Amino acid sequence: MSLKIYVAGHKKFSPPFDATYVPIIGGMSGYEEKGEVTDFIGDDTGDNISHLNNIFCELTVQYWIWKNDHTSDYVGLNHYRRFFQKKENGTNLFYKYIEGVKVVCEGNEIAAGDDFDFSNVDMIVPVKHHAEPVLQQYARFHVLEDMFLISEQIKKIQPDYVSACDFYFNHCNYFHHTNMIVAKKELFDEYSSWLFSLLMPLAEDKFFVNYDKLQMRVMGFLSERLLSVWILKNRKNLAIEERSYVQIKEL
Repeated sequence: MSLKIYVAGHKKFSPPFDATYVPIIGGMSGYEEKGEVTDFIGDDTGDNISHLNNIFCELTVQYWIWKNDHTSDYVGLNHYRRFFQKKENGTNLFYKYIEGVKVVCEGNEIAAGDDFDFSNVDMIVPVKHHAEPVLQQYARFHVLEDMFLISEQIKKIQPDYVSACDFYFNHCNYFHHTNMIVAKKELFDEYSSWLFSLLMPLAEDKFFVNYDKLQMRVMGFLSERLLSVWILKNRKNLAIEERSYVQIKEL
C-alpha cells in the first residue's frame, strides 16, 4: 500500500520527518520566495488552480493531488499546523533548515505514516465540530448568502444531492472542520470531482469581489460544509472513520 499525505502550507514551514508526509506550497504560482522552499513541491505544476489560492485556500492542493498524483494507492491532505491525532503509532519529529543545514527537531506528536489502517476504512475525516445549526453558525462567521448560492449549485449540477443538502442545512448542527481527509485515491478523486464540479462554476461568478481578505477564502469555508453533505449522501456505501486532529505549534 502506497500512501502520501500532502501537507499544505502557504509559506515555509517545518514538515514532519516522515516519508509519508509530503510538504507542498499552496498558491505557489504567486509565491515570491521560491528559493526558500526548494525541497517543497508546489501546486503550480501540471493541471492546477494555484492562481486561485486566495479563494480556494488548501483546496488548490486538493485539486493538484486529484489531477497530478497518479501513483499513490491512498492520498491525504493535511495542513501545516493541523494533523490527524495518532491512534497507536505517532511521531513528534519535524525538520527545518538552519543556515542551509537540515535539522531534525521535536514538536507535538501526530499520527505517523504507519498509523493509518485502511483494512476496514475507505476514508478518514476530522471528527464533527458540533456547534449551532449549520446556517446559523455559518452566518455568524461568514456571509450567509454563500450557502444559498451553493445550494442552488447543487440543484443545478448535482441534483441527486438535493435531499442530503436540504437535510444538512436545516437539521444538522455540525461540520467537518479543516478540509483534511485521507482516503483511497479513487475515492479521493470521486469526492474531488464532485466538489469542484460545484465550486469551479461558482468561482467564475466572482460574487465575492467585495469580500475582505478573510471572507475571500469562501470556497474553503463552503467545502468544510460540503464534505458533510457528500458523506450524508454516500455514508451507507462507505466506511468512514472520524479522527481527532492536533493543532501543532510552529517550530
